Amino acid sequence: MRDLPQSRRMREIAQESALFGRRSFQEHANQATRSLVGMVLDYFSHTEYRPNPYQVEKDRFVFFGLIRCREWMVIPAGIIIQFCYGSVYAWSIFNAPINSSLEPNPSRGGAEITFYIALGVLGFTGAIFGPWIESSHPRKSGTIGMLVFYSGHLTTALALFVQRMSLLYFGYGFVAGFGLGIGYVSTIEAVSKWWPKARGAAAGCAVMGFGGGSLAFSYINKLLLQHTNLPATFFILGSVNFVVMMFCLQFIAPPPPGHNLDGIPMVNGKDRVRLRGEDCEAEDGKQTTNIHSLAASLPAVKMPLAEALRSRDFWLLYIAFMSNIVFCLVVLSNLPSMISRLFGTESKAAKEPPIPAYIAVSIEGGFNMFGRVMVGLLSDNIGRKATFLILLLSQIIILIFLPITVNNGSFWGFLVLVWIATICYGGGFGMIPAFLSDMFGINNMSSCHGIILTGWSIASICGGLAFTSSVNAHIKHGGKPYDTRIYFINFMWMLILVIIGFICCLFVRSSIRDRLFPALPGQIMRMRIFGRVFRVLWTFDSARRDESECASASPTENSRVCLRLGKSNRHLHFEYLDKEEEQIEWEEYLMLRAVQNRLLQEPNN
Repeated sequence: MRDLPQSRRMREIAQESALFGRRSFQEHANQATRSLVGMVLDYFSHTEYRPNPYQVEKDRFVFFGLIRCREWMVIPAGIIIQFCYGSVYAWSIFNAPINSSLEPNPSRGGAEITFYIALGVLGFTGAIFGPWIESSHPRKSGTIGMLVFYSGHLTTALALFVQRMSLLYFGYGFVAGFGLGIGYVSTIEAVSKWWPKARGAAAGCAVMGFGGGSLAFSYINKLLLQHTNLPATFFILGSVNFVVMMFCLQFIAPPPPGHNLDGIPMVNGKDRVRLRGEDCEAEDGKQTTNIHSLAASLPAVKMPLAEALRSRDFWLLYIAFMSNIVFCLVVLSNLPSMISRLFGTESKAAKEPPIPAYIAVSIEGGFNMFGRVMVGLLSDNIGRKATFLILLLSQIIILIFLPITVNNGSFWGFLVLVWIATICYGGGFGMIPAFLSDMFGINNMSSCHGIILTGWSIASICGGLAFTSSVNAHIKHGGKPYDTRIYFINFMWMLILVIIGFICCLFVRSSIRDRLFPALPGQIMRMRIFGRVFRVLWTFDSARRDESECASASPTENSRVCLRLGKSNRHLHFEYLDKEEEQIEWEEYLMLRAVQNRLLQEPNN
């Protein structure tokens, strides 16, 4: 009985120790979580390559320091590197041989999934390693991407030699896809930074090589399969690509400091600054005014990566980009089987198609390559958003008419529509790096590009697997390979997705002016249509706008329409501003920002 209080005290001490241990463990866990989050935030905050003076001097020369670097050199080097990476687009040539070699029932398929895995890993690799690519020397990131891509080919050759489909998925799908993601983003980033005034055309030229890989490797792969076996084919492909890319990487270097504007300019140097009819000379003019000097003193907008990724404009563009590529991603990997089942030996008529499937795939690669350059160049002249809307609208029209051509058995009509859609598909890839650079700054391009490529991954995995699974399930349950109904169902959900992407693209504020343009009191919505601002806003009688004022407003003068709702004192206004009205409002906002900026810089008296 004497030991009872002591025993109770020991239990209390034990409970307090256990509670302290749990609290200590929880504190350590919270601290570790905060440290991890801090590391991630710090990693995604450094998106700028900052070389030391020695490295700047060293980058003036390329090819082992023997040749002085010129800006034109990076274009052919980037095209050839992307050409080697573009061999992934010709994967459909391997589907039938691999299925025959590794699958007991070749008609079940399985090799097609490798293509989807590779593109899926590509996008997520670009998203994760985007900040590292942006802050590293392009030759360093390009070399790592090349080595991993080569390792994927060697692993694929081993998988085919030992007859293991799972090792094939790992080798070409994960390993090669990992190297592909790093190499693809780093090459485009290096080329785009050298041409700030023609970034769309430069990026289009770089990714043109990626589309050209599909065109050339369709023949190369078929030729290698005719003269050797599958393992040797991938060993030869990987080795040749490794040597070619190693040579071309020696011509890749970053531009010198100051080559690109550090941020997004708020005032275009070619614009004339006006305020209520008062004109001022351009920045290079001899005469300046106080108003113009205020506008010219505005610094460029430097947007952190976190702010760019939180922007609704980024995610609207993400949806639009994914919608633009999903149809052709499905067709790229299934065009030979679609031709065979709808128009060839597996069709109801059971005849040879007018041209072999591999030739159709090669021609599609040519249109893919052409679209990347043409659309990138077009976006430099008419604007990124207008160009992207044209691409999406074209795909909407194509997906409406495609079921008609299939139902009528029009082989050439089907191919022509697919080839036009491929131009839109390649064009989206050609202009998206420049689009992101214009919207969020050149230093955020690689990170934003890597993240937006996850849309490529999602479209390839979800879209490709949905299409393949639905067709295979249809055949498994007794359907015929040439039944058009299952294809019409797939075309329908693709059409809905592209329409959603078109609507999202309409609401993308593609320029810094659109994102900073001041909102009026009572504004409900604002968007740019055909280069002019359209907005909807509420006004009240207290604003001294009655029905007579609304009715007397001339559409040619200020493009305003007023709608009174019942007997309320609220009016719904629809305004479609002309260029002069928009410029006046924008310049008033610039003046306010410039004055605020100057007041903050002045010392307190």
